[in-house]
Amino acid sequence: MTGLRAAMLPPGARLTAAGRVLDRARTFSDLPPGAAFWYENSNGLAELAVNQGRADRDLGLAIGSPVEIVA
Repeated sequence: MTGLRAAMLPPGARLTAAGRVLDRARTFSDLPPGAAFWYENSNGLAELAVNQGRADRDLGLAIGSPVEIVA
């Protein structure tokens, strides 16, 4: 998860992490298995995820990995 408040991100914002550009999804089932995306978690923060996977392993992320906003 990031420290970014999802509600503060511009509509249609995309996030980049580990050289990947991630679109927003409402739920995991919005995308096919293996697809990476970001969503607003229950804390209201932008969180990176992979449907039926692990964002850390599948994207090569670790604590402190940079995440950038693409408007």
